[in-house]
Amino acid sequence: MMVSAGIIAILRGITPADCVEQVACLRDHGITTIEITTNSPAWSTSLRRLRDAFGDGVTVGAGTVLTPEHVALCAAAGGQFILTPNLDLRVIHAAKRQGLGVCAGVMTPSEIFSACEAGADVLKIFPASALPENYPQLIKGPLSAPVRFSAVGGVDVNNAADYLRYYDSVGIGSALYRPGQPVATTAERCAQLLEGRERGAADFARGRDQKMA
Repeated sequence: MMVSAGIIAILRGITPADCVEQVACLRDHGITTIEITTNSPAWSTSLRRLRDAFGDGVTVGAGTVLTPEHVALCAAAGGQFILTPNLDLRVIHAAKRQGLGVCAGVMTPSEIFSACEAGADVLKIFPASALPENYPQLIKGPLSAPVRFSAVGGVDVNNAADYLRYYDSVGIGSALYRPGQPVATTAERCAQLLEGRERGAADFARGRDQKMA
């Protein structure tokens, strides 16, 4: 599931005709967790095409999941997880019954505790840019069990590495993919993203070593 993903590609507005070629480019750059949002044209068809094309080579799920009906469509199309923009216990429970992973949209401590109690696998802080980058570090203390956090909203190819210092994963949308863009553009943005992540990891390690010296 997406719990181990460093980067989640949010493909909002993608069509079934474009999805396989675009995801092949993402996969070739090491990005293998793919979210197709429910406000994309024929989104469940795209999910099915990706599962047929890549099998277990990529992990695919539905984003902007708002209703139990969305959950059912995701499961029927072979999706492996859902992401929500908000906390809706009906949606979480429906996904767990279907055996899908759940990345639940939360922001406040109350929402975080409710999502954990409902069985969410990952907590999607949304919009992440409205809070300090170290928000997960600030909130983890009162939680009784380890929790994975994903930053979505305001994360782009330039600042993803900063969020990954504190979050287990980041979701990147329009900064990575816009509807109708050429695959060559997607490749360029992937390269920028991965370069920034490597540079950020090196800077973090260097700073840590200096503190320990």
